[in-house]
Amino acid sequence: MAQPTTVRHARSSSAAVIVFTAALTVACTGGSDKSGQPPPSTVPAGPALSFAISASSPVGDNPRAISAADFDRDGALDLVTANLGPGDGSVLFGDGRAGFREVVTIPAGPAALRNVTADVDADGNADVVTINVSDETVTVQRGDGKGGFTAPTVHAAGDGPSGVVAADLDGNGSVDLATANYDGDNVSVMLADGSGGFAAPVHLPAGNGPADITAADFNGDGRTDLASGNHHSDDAGILLGNGDGTFAPVVSAKAGNGPHGIVTADFNADGNADLATPDYEGDTVSVLLGDGRGGFAAPLVMPAGDGPTGIAAADLDGDGDADLASANFESDNASVFAGDGRGGFSSALTVPVADGPIKVVAGDLDRDGRADLAVANSHADNVVVLRNTTRS
Repeated sequence: MAQPTTVRHARSSSAAVIVFTAALTVACTGGSDKSGQPPPSTVPAGPALSFAISASSPVGDNPRAISAADFDRDGALDLVTANLGPGDGSVLFGDGRAGFREVVTIPAGPAALRNVTADVDADGNADVVTINVSDETVTVQRGDGKGGFTAPTVHAAGDGPSGVVAADLDGNGSVDLATANYDGDNVSVMLADGSGGFAAPVHLPAGNGPADITAADFNGDGRTDLASGNHHSDDAGILLGNGDGTFAPVVSAKAGNGPHGIVTADFNADGNADLATPDYEGDTVSVLLGDGRGGFAAPLVMPAGDGPTGIAAADLDGDGDADLASANFESDNASVFAGDGRGGFSSALTVPVADGPIKVVAGDLDRDGRADLAVANSHADNVVVLRNTTRS
């Protein structure tokens, strides 16, 4: 039975007056597409991106991650943070107008660092998976579809878990888990055991200081692969799946300077999965175009804000092409890049948020058909929503 949760804040504070808009001039700094040529220097087809701060809500102490799902199945997207200080999560129930009607606290685990949402038990309800850095575990909280969650179930992870992804890794239709382990220089694969739990982790070398992890089919064989963003080795570690929960040895793909996250999308509309990383040491975002065979071109490196640590990919301007947004920890802002659908991107639109933005998530928070952005700010202990005001 789902346990009751405790209300922290009845309603979010609002702020929505300043609108941030940018002209779209393409930034192609280094890198190339799969032909070895620089991405085309054309202005993205969509309208100029524009965002307005629509809400700011307090959450727990030192939020370090943010994910989105509809936890109460009311049709409005909700958010959940992982709060490092108290080791809990804050669930922000959306009002469907890019704000929040209620914020509640759920237990997570000691030193909750990252999270992801998925339906791990196939009951049609969104669940929350959190990695906890102090005891090196993963906790799973199953949603009841009415906004409540079960007590966390605890599973072992790797050494210094720093990122988590949920995907079907062995092709049996169940949701499995994988973590990036910063201190262990590896990733841990935890296959669903068929009874609501997960098997003991299998540790696979990934690179030096993997800070985050994502999943996609990078070589077009219909099997789920993994990619880690490796902070110390300045690369992405690509582990091609065999379709049974095992993986080929890691292959490195060069990224930017100090990647602190990783996301996958098709940035040049060729049907192949690409990667992007926020590069904390380089103050850049890097795009790695996939060749559909598990390889990646040299990175396109784009200036971002100071110390980017989070990244999200979505079609933000409605032109059908994947765009990017980074959370910039040191400069207290977000950088938004409009994609041109051929692997090129606009110069960054800079949007101020709050103190210590660390992760960003994209989703339609006001039900207008456009993806908005929500940023977890670890120093301000809040979440700021950037409502998408881009003209159609």
